[in-house]
This record gives sequence, structure tokens and C-alpha cells, in this order.
Amino acid sequence: MGIYYQIVNVDKKEALSPHDFDHGAKMAEWCYHETAIVLALHNLLAGRWKGDRVYVVSDDLAEVDDSYSRALAEARKELGVRGLYSFASKQCKALQPDEVDTADHGLRYIYNHDLEVFVDLQHCPANRDDIAPLPLLISIGHDCAGGGNFDFEVNDEDVAEAMEEAMGSWVDSVRSIEVRKEPLQDVDYEEFTPNFSEMGLERLYLLANVDKREYFDTYMLTMRDLGDIHRSDTSLDLMNLLTKRWKGDRVYVVAIDAQSGWEFPSNDDVCDAIAQGGYKGLYPYVCEQYASLEANERDSSDHGLRYIYNHALKVYIDLEHCPSDGGTAAMPLPLLLAIGNLGDSLEDYPAAGDGFEHLGAWCETARSIELSKEPLPGVDYAEFRPDFLPVDKWDDAMGNEDDEDDE
Repeated sequence: MGIYYQIVNVDKKEALSPHDFDHGAKMAEWCYHETAIVLALHNLLAGRWKGDRVYVVSDDLAEVDDSYSRALAEARKELGVRGLYSFASKQCKALQPDEVDTADHGLRYIYNHDLEVFVDLQHCPANRDDIAPLPLLISIGHDCAGGGNFDFEVNDEDVAEAMEEAMGSWVDSVRSIEVRKEPLQDVDYEEFTPNFSEMGLERLYLLANVDKREYFDTYMLTMRDLGDIHRSDTSLDLMNLLTKRWKGDRVYVVAIDAQSGWEFPSNDDVCDAIAQGGYKGLYPYVCEQYASLEANERDSSDHGLRYIYNHALKVYIDLEHCPSDGGTAAMPLPLLLAIGNLGDSLEDYPAAGDGFEHLGAWCETARSIELSKEPLPGVDYAEFRPDFLPVDKWDDAMGNEDDEDDE
């Protein structure tokens, strides 16, 4: 059945119920970045709830066990109640969406002055289903030791362990929490990056055409998926689109957490739209504002496209010459159009890999790309061989050689 939660302000005797914000009450049904109830929590803590005892309480909270938290014991004794969940339900004013501010005001920094740490929300993973960290940090009533669950389906054991360890870790210092838009000056606290995510910590991508306002991706699309020169249907989709429907357009391979990288003079219209819409980057803007190309609108067949020309740079790539030693390189085009590949996470092209300096090098000249099966007649360009590492060498470059041996 799961565990059900409410957000309660013990001092003001007010509560936020996920049901009132059109969410289910299980943690996995509301506890994500930019949901209305999470934005309400951030705004209240930055305003009239600042300095109060605010907790996320579950109906699974043992009513007679005060060992879970000092704050819990004190609150029960002060209020004369056995359970905070029932207290929130029966004795607190349930705040409705029209009574609180659910707008995104760019609140980015969450400080805990007692613990001398802070969270920068823009440094938390930006996956579409990413979990908002603050509700977990101030939660009461999740029995990790007893095998309870948040109803999240976390597919990374390390992430799941970190989530359970952090659950409720700010409960006893909740009064010292400060939520801000700008960083505090002259505060030398350690940054805490929770990295809570159901999907793990891979960096995900989509392929965006900002001229046609179209995009496509596949579930959990990583750069490793795009880089496989032999079998990546998505890379073939991209190449085939660039020969027809998307030819001459601004096309980019955009990372989910890329907040910069597309700011070229030709993209002033895109930058203005992102800023006016209050989006944190190109990826979320594309997801909400562009049309998604379905599989039947794309062609993932191999039509023998071999030559990739960049007329603005006056160079071409011969796929049969990548790399120059006659081996098999990663598919170069997605890497040359990549925005946000930092080589610092699983499945990314590695920072230690050959060709890393060429990542995104063709973004500014994307409109001049042309693909063909045969060499273009009368075109005398220099051949460009980026020599990107083959996919099966990425782990070696990242220093993960032992991982495969351990499996």
C-alpha cells in the first residue's frame, strides 16, 4: 500500500497535503522538482515559515517511539499528541493551493546553518523525474531499518543507499534552514549534493531542432547510446533527418542538465524564449514547447551515409576513416553537436578520451552540415578525423577498468 505523507508546520499549526495539490500522498507521487507542493514548501520556508519546525511526516510513524528524533520527542511532548500525522490531519489548518505561493521564483540555495552545509538545487541532477531533496531531508517516519520504502523505484543501489542515509538527517536542525534565491556572502559552508534520482546519475540527452521546434529522444538516452557507430538507431535517425527534413536547421544534442552552451548569436531567439519562460535550460524548454517526433516520423535505417560535410568550416568526415588507425570510433556527429557532455558521469563521453576537445565543436555551424553517400563533386575540403574513442573503450578512459572484472 505504501507510506503516505503530509507537510506540517508544528509552530503555526498549518499543513500541506499532497491530495489538496492534486497529487497522491506517497512520496513518489509528489516529491519532485517544480511540483506545486514542493514550490509551496520552498516559498513558505523562504517567507513566513522561516525558522519554524516544519516536517514531512508519514502515517507510518510509530506513535510511541521517540528514539527516531529529538525534535519528534520534543514536539510530541509540547503538543500532547501521540502522532504528528494525525495532528497534521486533525488539528492543523490545511493550506490550499490558492492560499500559498506555488510559483517558481528561482529559489536555488537551501542553507542549514546548524550543520553548516548548503544545497544548490542547480547542482542536483536535473533528470525529468528527479526527486526534490528538501522533503526527504526533513522527513519523519520512514523506517529504513524496518524495510520501509518511499515508493520510489530507484534503479541505482548507491543512490538508494544515499537516499535512505539522508532521509530525516535535517529534522533536528530544521529551524536553521534558510531558502534563498542568491548565495549568502561570506558563508564558508560545505556544499551537499544529494543526487537523489530514480533513474540513477547518467546524463540523459535529447536531439532538438530549434528551427522546426521539434525533438526526439528515447527512454534513458545517453551519449554512450548515441556514440555506438554500429547499432545506434538514434544516430541513424539523426543522420537521416539531416539529409531531408532537418537539413539546414540548427540541430543540437542537448544534455538534460546543460544550462549553457547554445548561446550563439544565431540563437538569440531561443535564449530570449528560455529566459522569458523561466526555464533553467534548453532541455526543459524543448520538452515543454517543442513537438516530439514519434518513431514513425523518423528513419533509423542504414542508407550508407558515409560523408559528413561542414561547409562553414570547410571540412568533411569520412566515417570509414574514423579513427585513422582503421579501428571503429564512436559516431562523431552526435558528439560534435553535443551540448553539456562534461565527461564527469556514467555513460558520458570521457574527459580523458581522445577527441574530447571536439565535443560540441560543430554546434555553431550546425546549419551548414550536409551528409551524402558519395563525395560531393567539386568540393575540395580538408578531411577532419576527430578520432573519438570507440564506446567499448570509454570505461577504460574513465578509469573503470576494474568494474567490468567485478561483474
